[in-house]
Amino acid sequence: MRIAQLSPVGPAHGRGGVQDIVWSLCAGLANRGHQVTLVTTGRREGSVTETLGGVRVEYLTNVPPMRAIGAWERDSRGCLERLAREHGAWDVVHSQSFCGLHLIDAWPGVPVVASLHGTHWDELRTRAGLIRESLPARPASALKASALWGLMLGRYLNEGPRLKRAHGVIATSVEQRVVLLERYGVNPARLHDVWNGIDAQLFSPRPADAALRAELAPLGGPIVLAVARLYQEKGIHHALRAWPQVLRARLNAVFVIVGDGPYRGELEALARSLGVSSSVRFVGSVALEALPAYYAACDAFVNPTVRINGYDLTILQAMAHAKPVVVSDIGSVPTAVAADRDGLLAPPGDAAALAAQLTRLLDDTALAQRLGAEARRTIEARFSLGAMVDGTLRVYEAAAVIARQARA
Repeated sequence: MRIAQLSPVGPAHGRGGVQDIVWSLCAGLANRGHQVTLVTTGRREGSVTETLGGVRVEYLTNVPPMRAIGAWERDSRGCLERLAREHGAWDVVHSQSFCGLHLIDAWPGVPVVASLHGTHWDELRTRAGLIRESLPARPASALKASALWGLMLGRYLNEGPRLKRAHGVIATSVEQRVVLLERYGVNPARLHDVWNGIDAQLFSPRPADAALRAELAPLGGPIVLAVARLYQEKGIHHALRAWPQVLRARLNAVFVIVGDGPYRGELEALARSLGVSSSVRFVGSVALEALPAYYAACDAFVNPTVRINGYDLTILQAMAHAKPVVVSDIGSVPTAVAADRDGLLAPPGDAAALAAQLTRLLDDTALAQRLGAEARRTIEARFSLGAMVDGTLRVYEAAAVIARQARA
């Protein structure tokens, strides 16, 4: 099968949840013997075409990196038309998020499938929450969030009608399925559930590296880990506000934050103002292959996001290491974490609730072990790379039937 994948982000654009999912899917499809081409936005240096892991990657030089704007629609279509002339017609076009919807019916009989890793409707709700959170103390942040809210509103109004015409639409969570049905009017016959998958061999239970653990927690206390790009919507500031309460229960606990971003300075200042800097470690960005060591070293994992969107892959990665997780009860997260079965949930933005759940884990070793073991079983059963590839191929087959019927 000749498969065209369209995504704003690719392997040259750094780390991120969407990048990881898109690349894992492309590589998984290629490993099954399919011919896969990923068309993505420009890169700052290097060739415009490369082959990685059996996947052809086409970078559109006229399009800004990581932003499917400007010449994106024209150049992505032109690229696929050129490759079809050179190598043969496409069997399916896969739009990662909304960026490939302009190709619906571009070639009669060729299905267009869209995977939604989040929706503009969810972004509207997230930005509204950030505006409320930023006022009145941080008016500049509120103004920025308001501008983004207006941008997302325009996209929501424009992309909804296009999405309904896709031959197949993939929902990556139970909660997202409801949004796609109720807010986007997607035909249930064209809507499919395929959960995101992770490499459960790379991320798997293993002994902690004694040297790393000693470096992070020299006094030998428990380690709570967060892995995130440091933006306001990731909610790390709420975990920091919870930390003094955790320290009252476990004086020698350490909060380790892996990741970087524009919000880091404010987070470091918040840690100082709360008087907890000595027990908080800002590690910065860590390469993918080094992440498992941090998961193995921790005693609990926290993801306090306030973003109403998909579930962060870092949650799945921690669960794959059989670590107990405390996560926000928001958006699609409950698809990944069932309360008190394979993790603990807390209301988004509620520092007191986060502190209570973290303290509960650190005080109850049996509970932490039970949740961690069940978390690993959840990953193996529902969030493997193989299951994601299998489910996607089934969607391609169903979408091809609809495209052929439309052509007849």
